[in-house]
Amino acid sequence: MLACCALVASSGTALSQSSPYRGLWVGEATLGAVNEVAVPLDANNIPRAPDPNVPTPTSDAASLRLILHVDAAGRTSLLKQVAILGRKAGIQESENDISLVTDERLYGSFPPQAATRISSVAFDFGDAKAAAAVNQVAERAATAAATAAAQNGATQATVASAAQTAAAPVITQADATAAFNTFLQSSLDAAKVKAIANGNAATLNTARTAANALRDGSFYKDTRGVEMLDAIVATLAGLPASATQAQKEQAALNTAAAFAEATPDYDGFLAGELLGDMISEAAAAATTAANGIAPKAISGFQTAESGASTAVVSAGHGLQTGDEVAVFGTAVSAYNGIYKIVRIDNDRFRFPVAFRPGGAIGSYAAFNAIAPLTIESPGHGLKTGDWIMIQDSLESYNGKQLVTKVDADHFSVDLPFESDPAERGVWAMRSGEITGYAGTESGSVGVKITAPNHGLNNGTNIEIRGSSQAAYNGVKTITRIDADSFSIPVAFAGNPSVKGIWEIPVAIKKFTPPTVQPVLISAPNHGLASDDRIVISGSGNAAYNGEQVVTVVNANAFTIAVPWVAATGNPAVKGSWAPASGGKWRKTAAIRSALDQIAKVSQARTSALNVKVTAYSDTRAPDAVEQLLNAIVLATATEETPLATQAGKAAADALASSVARYMGPTSTPSIDYTSFVHSSEFTGSVANAAAAAATAALKEKANLLATPASIKDKAQQAALEVLAPAQAAASRALLPQLRMTGSFGPDGTGLAAEIVLPANHPTNPFRHRRHPDHTTGFDITRRVKLSFLPTDPQANAGGPYGVDRISGIYDEEIFGLHKPLGPNKDIGLKVRGSFQLHRVSQIDTLNGR
Repeated sequence: MLACCALVASSGTALSQSSPYRGLWVGEATLGAVNEVAVPLDANNIPRAPDPNVPTPTSDAASLRLILHVDAAGRTSLLKQVAILGRKAGIQESENDISLVTDERLYGSFPPQAATRISSVAFDFGDAKAAAAVNQVAERAATAAATAAAQNGATQATVASAAQTAAAPVITQADATAAFNTFLQSSLDAAKVKAIANGNAATLNTARTAANALRDGSFYKDTRGVEMLDAIVATLAGLPASATQAQKEQAALNTAAAFAEATPDYDGFLAGELLGDMISEAAAAATTAANGIAPKAISGFQTAESGASTAVVSAGHGLQTGDEVAVFGTAVSAYNGIYKIVRIDNDRFRFPVAFRPGGAIGSYAAFNAIAPLTIESPGHGLKTGDWIMIQDSLESYNGKQLVTKVDADHFSVDLPFESDPAERGVWAMRSGEITGYAGTESGSVGVKITAPNHGLNNGTNIEIRGSSQAAYNGVKTITRIDADSFSIPVAFAGNPSVKGIWEIPVAIKKFTPPTVQPVLISAPNHGLASDDRIVISGSGNAAYNGEQVVTVVNANAFTIAVPWVAATGNPAVKGSWAPASGGKWRKTAAIRSALDQIAKVSQARTSALNVKVTAYSDTRAPDAVEQLLNAIVLATATEETPLATQAGKAAADALASSVARYMGPTSTPSIDYTSFVHSSEFTGSVANAAAAAATAALKEKANLLATPASIKDKAQQAALEVLAPAQAAASRALLPQLRMTGSFGPDGTGLAAEIVLPANHPTNPFRHRRHPDHTTGFDITRRVKLSFLPTDPQANAGGPYGVDRISGIYDEEIFGLHKPLGPNKDIGLKVRGSFQLHRVSQIDTLNGR
């Protein structure tokens, strides 16, 4: 079971390590540019329409609060509000004691408390799928009514019947949950998932055809089937060649289960109070048990099974084949761990790890590929603790680096020396955001650049990077205009949509390695890991002989912490190396027995079984529980004097970095959507829409100027009017959070989301409950895009919400507040600005209890 879990964790769809950006991020977007919708007159009174694609700087700024959540798999959601609630009354000692709750309906399941709530009035969204379902009923009824009304002898009854027949399937198609469950049962059940895992192409192709039909067969456009198949294929492709048939099948089944669960029960289980309590109590019990088991000494290691296994020499060990022991404190870290042993005799037993015999040393040499990397930059002006960005150098050197000052002309960064290339690149400490470009007012050659709070002076050389107008990029000498703008001597070439950033580049004169370099030892197929201990003997350089700690360079070489001396560094007599002696072992049966007696462990194991998607023999949650318990056993059994805090931390680390996380579908039907499509307002909408569409279609047909298009328009208008109660109910289908596409962080693709506020939504800005003409608004669509900057322009500045901080560019295009712009009438209102986010919490699951 554990082996299969490890295999799945290595695949592309089951992530074995949580996203480094996981948690709750809160901050602000400051908007400073908007596209112009009016057509001004120029000096000659000629209308000059501005380019609606280009937001222009405003005289003032508007701020929006942003609340984002990144889960363990790196998926980001936009939040309207979030409450930080304690799981237990009065206890908030660590993040394990709190939950991030976005669904207000869950508040009652938490103890009464004074909680923290973070909200944003700038963002509200309804479930657009619910409104789409009602619109689909009206569309189909109107289309069929218009067609039927055009027939000779059409009557109210015949037209209404045709409209009702056409619209009725929408009621069934709207139930996305039922349609997806039917797909799973008929096209992708456990047997078919296993067949796909075993390479049955016909089964995969049949399932893909059904998945495409699920996606294309209704207005809902359910992509879960397609995503599920893609994820299974990716998981199988990510397994090692050594995976067995059973392991492949279980990996595929677990991946399928992540898509089949109606709610994120597995993620909720991992973030739940029960698992946290289990870790705390199990760590304490395991520590007590381990401290009661005296470890026994290992006097040596020998080869076993022709080197495939290692034999432990421990006089009178008293073990039997099948016993489980923890080996620890050995010089070879590969030996340390928990194993089922095989008894050899009274004084020896073996475990399945290849024997490290040691061997001859091939050569000694200097090793300069170590940190810190020293950078020569005369008069750099930096101090220890500054952050810089290195660019245009070796790929391994480029990026954000923390500075340690050496002297006035040198500083170092924590990077290993690779080489001193001919093109050394530049470093920059000061940088900033560019929000707009414009021609200079005087009409002379030059570009006015808006860069809020730039802090630059006349004559400063800056470099502009990342502008989509190539002429602006490169090193330029600026002329300061005011605190928020400056100019560069380049011909104005428009205001590009991608502005880029500015920075002050400083040339790098030289890269050098540390003056003291360790000794590199050639030892083919050594099998060691960094920090292993060896004994060198027989070397012609006495400084090498004795016990040494190694740092592995590759499979055939390692270094030791002895300074290289060129004159004596590579003696004629090389000598040999062997692992250092030492180590202990402890039997684990009593520790595991102690864990089995803990009520929280039993509850967690039972709860894990309830989390399982039984249709797919899902082992995700049970695997996770045993993986955490194994981490606790390992942490307690392999310490001379175990501590409960260390064991708890080991389990928490395993939960963050080892327990498999699954991507799952990009979206699932919300609770409110599913409730709406089963409501009487929706299920009864077909007959009402059909009758209204029929009446309107026949009435318009009698008009001598009627056309097929006008008949349909009148029928659809009538259907929508009669469905106003259903639309109102649909508008109340809320989403606690909105999944964004793309990836979070400067190393990602950026984020995007489409926010839909239906016409009947309670917070639609066009609605006014006290005005009879404003009972219904207009559908409003907001397309938000977040682009992350590679560096934070104010990286050393503090922030109000937390320690971690990230910055970027905020873009939004809004449809529904104004008539569409542009020659094709397809451009909305555009705003642009900057954003800054601070991490409030690293809790990676929402609404966990």
